[in-house]
Amino acid sequence: MSSEKPVSMRDIAERLGISKGSVSLALNDSKKISDKMKAKVRKLAQKLGYKRNALVSSVMAGLKGSKHNQFLETIVLINANKSSDAPQKYPIFSKYIAGIRAEAKILGYAVYEVWLHDKRLNPSKLQRILLSRGIRGGIIMGHVGDNILPDKFAPIWQNFKFVSAGLKTFNPILDFISADKFLIAHYATKKILERGYKRPALILSEHIDELVEGRFVGGFLRAQLELPEKDRIPPFLQISEAEKNPQILYDWLSERKPDVIFSISNSTSEWFAERATAVPQDLPVIHLERKYGKNEWVGIDQNYEMVGRIAVRKLFTALNAPVYLKDADVRTATIVLPKWNDPVVLKPKA
Repeated sequence: MSSEKPVSMRDIAERLGISKGSVSLALNDSKKISDKMKAKVRKLAQKLGYKRNALVSSVMAGLKGSKHNQFLETIVLINANKSSDAPQKYPIFSKYIAGIRAEAKILGYAVYEVWLHDKRLNPSKLQRILLSRGIRGGIIMGHVGDNILPDKFAPIWQNFKFVSAGLKTFNPILDFISADKFLIAHYATKKILERGYKRPALILSEHIDELVEGRFVGGFLRAQLELPEKDRIPPFLQISEAEKNPQILYDWLSERKPDVIFSISNSTSEWFAERATAVPQDLPVIHLERKYGKNEWVGIDQNYEMVGRIAVRKLFTALNAPVYLKDADVRTATIVLPKWNDPVVLKPKA
């Protein structure tokens, strides 16, 4: 009787530099695996003498015909916001999560969720959790602020594969997927100029624009080049000062005389609306982020759910590629195009 240890799917995976889940998909003729990779897996399995466990094969065959969802692997979704209930408080995050869950289901992933700032959580505990669940990587979202993740978690970013949904991270630098803020502001400004407006203005917190490396302001200013120089209005970024003294905003509006305003729906717009008593009532406000939950709004849909979906696809590639680029200098950004929403067809005053 032979005492040799039976060849496992893990042995095949290690030889080919792919995941155990990919080997299983290949051996089960999944459409998620290329024919070329299937051939490699089968050839090596035959060479090594791999034999399927008849009982496991029978069970898996039964699962394929089951109506219940089954998962090949688990990924982690990390809420890096300082607020544990950020996904409930901010519609943007809930849209990311909806996209992540939907795409994960399609690709056969279960999603395990973690709040990074939980006082009961430390790097060692998080690593034990991930290893015990067979988690090899995940998606980070919600990291607004300075886009720098806590230094103490550096071993997690080094030992597991992560992508960022929504914003670029500066430390560590990760592949990220985002709705491009330059295109959003540029597209919205051009759309409003097409409708006949002559003096669009942007009201935005400078901190928000810094988080996205000046892309909101850059897109707005570039689109303004279509206007005569006398009609180009510099963006109003002094939100923190105006919060203490709203007269700063009113004076700016009186001096610049815009005929339409751009703002961010989940921050600046609400602040702006609270002080609207001194603002011309017929001055339309265009949202550079969709006001989810409201039927009549005008502005840009940033396709946040698609950002979440593509983040999962990006992670799938990272987890299953034979060679994955780890050099921080070659991290990539994936841009999701926005959509314009104008149910009331805004037009300037005659």
